[in-house]
Amino acid sequence: MIKIFLFVLIFILVSCEKQNATELEIKEESLHSFVLRNYTGSRLKWVLTAEDAKISDTTIIYQLEVEFFEKDSKSSSKLRADSGYVFHKTNDLKAMGNIVINSSDSVTLWTDELRWSEEKQQIFTDGEVKYSKGNQIYRGKGLESDPSLKNIVIKEKFSGEVEFE
Repeated sequence: MIKIFLFVLIFILVSCEKQNATELEIKEESLHSFVLRNYTGSRLKWVLTAEDAKISDTTIIYQLEVEFFEKDSKSSSKLRADSGYVFHKTNDLKAMGNIVINSSDSVTLWTDELRWSEEKQQIFTDGEVKYSKGNQIYRGKGLESDPSLKNIVIKEKFSGEVEFE
């Protein structure tokens, strides 16, 4: 009887050890030529492509491009950056390093860090920004905008200049 009890006890302890070890495993996948599409219903909102990605709870992406779409499915802008993150629980994005956004209306924005809020449907940063519209160049610190760059709000240190050819 004692032998059976000890066998059952050892079996339970071994099972618990294996279960705890499995829970501690970190699952991460690496992908090349990564593509992620974001929809609301059948409406395509953005497409993210990246050369490399490491997928876990938050996906780390390298050499990324995000194309944003209007309600009529036309491209409104393209964002390029060195790296970034995709936050799966919220569908928010964070881009970092050499960020350039080109809108379909010929507005170009440069910054070093930018976030996309899925809930607010806005891009924003607290960092330094520069953008051009026609022959005007604007600079400032902190920005909020729709992804088409039609409604840009600079928060601090706003200045502008005209570029002559």
